[in-house]
Formats: sequence, structure tokens, C-alpha cells
Amino acid sequence: MAAKQDGVKAWGREASAQEVWSRVEAVATPEWREKLTSWWKGTTEKGVLFHEGDLETDSLVVGPLPLVVSGSVRLKGLLEDGHAADHTLLVVLGNLEVENVATFSAMFIAGNVRIRGLLFGDSLGDDVFCVGGALTARVLVEEHHHLQVHGALDVDALVGSKLTATGRPRRTLEPHEALLPGTFNVEDEDEDGVTDSTLDRKGLLAKLRAGKPVLADTRTGPVEKAIAAVREKVARGEKAPRLGLAQKKLKAIPEEVFSLSGLESLTLDTNDITELSPRIGELRGLRSLSLESLPLKSLPVELCRLPALKKLSLRYCKALARLPDAFGELESLEELYLDAMALEGFPEVLTRLPRLKKLWWWRFYKMTPARVQALVDGLGRLPKLTHAGFFQGELVALPEDLAPLAQLKQFKLGLDRIPESEVKRLESALRPGRLHVGY
Repeated sequence: MAAKQDGVKAWGREASAQEVWSRVEAVATPEWREKLTSWWKGTTEKGVLFHEGDLETDSLVVGPLPLVVSGSVRLKGLLEDGHAADHTLLVVLGNLEVENVATFSAMFIAGNVRIRGLLFGDSLGDDVFCVGGALTARVLVEEHHHLQVHGALDVDALVGSKLTATGRPRRTLEPHEALLPGTFNVEDEDEDGVTDSTLDRKGLLAKLRAGKPVLADTRTGPVEKAIAAVREKVARGEKAPRLGLAQKKLKAIPEEVFSLSGLESLTLDTNDITELSPRIGELRGLRSLSLESLPLKSLPVELCRLPALKKLSLRYCKALARLPDAFGELESLEELYLDAMALEGFPEVLTRLPRLKKLWWWRFYKMTPARVQALVDGLGRLPKLTHAGFFQGELVALPEDLAPLAQLKQFKLGLDRIPESEVKRLESALRPGRLHVGY
């Protein structure tokens, strides 16, 4: 029978650390035992709970005394440690099979580990989950906790980074991509959903303890899910499908995207895409395209011939020094966002765009008066332009000649810093009511 240990079941008899260590020395590899040594010395002064043979139960809570199991551990539910002590220790000399694990201290498994759901480790970098054999799990959630695996690794997804293993998880995901709502905090979101999140430690632990589901469907990644959602909308006959693939760690546009012939809006912001596939030209129904913060050095000719494209954002494309000559073939383009510091002066190709109405310039840091004057002069050479603006950064002074801006219906000034006298001078150069200060 299991005794009580400070409110939890004590699955074993009390024994001396010296007695139990002799059993530990007989199993596993020297490397695994060596890693265990420092945790053993720091937690076993008051004795050890020793369980002879296999341990099978619904759930298991470890602490305050260290627990050593000479056989394997099989649990239907949650394995948790850290009870009633700053540092606890679980040592399993056989295998571990469990639904979920929540560890905040040290666990050492000599054999193989099979976790049907999630392994959650959080110890501010002080402790470890160390596996002498192989590890199988759906998701590993690492919050400053060391995960060490000496054998083969079969893991669908990792949330975190402190994993030492011979293999790698099939993908690395953000909390909102791997977990269900109630287990993460939303840090940023857009029209396509959550784009940035942090782990909600208390929320995740509460759901684990209550036996509630915590894992999202990780069999398909966030990119595949987003593409599948667009296909479902098209199948339902919905119009104007959007596809948001921002912050997805992409190095190229997925090939599946080019089969979405009815796609009208595509967002690829903040990925590692250095070159756009010429197949972008196959998305002939595309009306809006956002390529913000991509390390692009050039744009393919095929993009410049998208017949329906009305809005294009190239904000923070810091490596894009010039626009191609074919850019003037964007016959439907009405609104354009550009990085003022990246481009080499005003792109004259913009004067060939027949329908460009709005042109927004971003990033004004250490801009020379001559460069700013070139932008102002260029705006004056766009006969269809009605709206323009300077955003983000600072200017000590605006150019002397602001007359080219007089034709605009609205000029937005969203700089972080500019003298009030310059703002008033700009206001005087425009028709009354046409200056908007702010984003």
C-alpha cells in the first residue's frame, strides 16, 4: 500500500541514499549515471523513497523526498514533480510511459520514455529531464528547462530551445501553434489570427492537473493549416480568400500556395525569404500582397505583371535597393508602401504606374536633406497621386521646396521626432486641412 508523504502518495519505502545508489549503479550508461550524480548528492541527504519493481497508477506526484523506481513507470494521466520542496528528484531505472509530464525539478529515466501527449519543463534553467534511452512525445514545451536525450528522438514539435539530443523534433512551433487557448498569452495578432504568443504557465498547469486537453493538432503545421483553411473557404463558395503566412519561419513560398488560383490577399511578412519564386505570377487574382521585413534583394518580373494587384507593401525590406524596370507594368497598383532608407533615391519607374494613388514612405533615420528632397520631388511627378506620407524615424528639417506636395488631398506625417516649426511649414505648403499628423 502507498503511504502518505506531505499530502501525496509515497510510492515506496524509505531507504538510505547509499543503499539505493547501489541499485542505480547496476543500470544504464556511465554517462547517464554521471549526470545524475550532482542531483543525487543535493537531494538525498534525508533519505530516499524506493519502489521495488514496476509502478502503475493513474497519476504520480514526486516530492518532497526523492523517488527511485527499480522497474518501469506506467501512468494513465499526469506525472508531476516539485511537491513541497525547492528541488525534487525522480529516478526510473526502467522505462516511462505516461500521458503528460509537468516537471519543475529533476527527472532521470534510464530507459526509454513514451509520452502520449506533452512534456512541459520549467525550472529557470536549474534542472533537467534526462533520458538514457529514446524519447517519443507529441510536443516538448521547454521554458528554461534542460531536456537531455541520449537515444533516438521521435517528437512532433518543440516549443522552446534547451533540447540536447541526437535528433531534432520535426518542427519548432510557437505556443499558440502547438497549444490550445487558455495555455498561452497573446502578444500580437492581426487579421489572420495570433502571430506572437508566450506560454501561460499557470493556465497550462491548471489544464494538465484537471486532465483537460492542451494540445492543438500538431500533425499538420501552421502553414499547412492556413492553406487548408483557404481551400475550405473556396470550397464553401466564399469570395476574396486571404492567406496569412507572416512569421512562419519560411525560406520560400510553399508550392501549395500557387495552386490557390482564387487567392486575393497574401501576407508573407517577417520570414527568411530571400528570393520570390517566379510562380508568384500564377496568382493572377491577387489584389493585395505584403512582403514586409523580407530580406529581398530584387523582385521577379512575374510579380510586376500581376494584373489585379492593387496594394503592395515593401516596408522594412532593407536589402531592396531598387525596383525593377518591369515594376511600371503593375497597371492596377493603387497603394504602395516603401522603405525610404533602403531604396537608392526616388524610383523613377513609379512615374509609369497609371493608377498609383497612395505612396507611403517608412524609416527616416539620418536621411540627408538631398535624399528627402528627392522623395518630395518624385511625389510631385506622379499625376494620379492623392495621398502620401512619411512614417517612422526623425527629421531635423524638411526640404526647402515643398511645393510638389501641394497637389495632394492628404499628407500624413508620422515621424517620431520633427521640430514643430517644420510641421507648420509643411502645413502651409498644403491646402487647408490636408495635413494629418500621426499614423
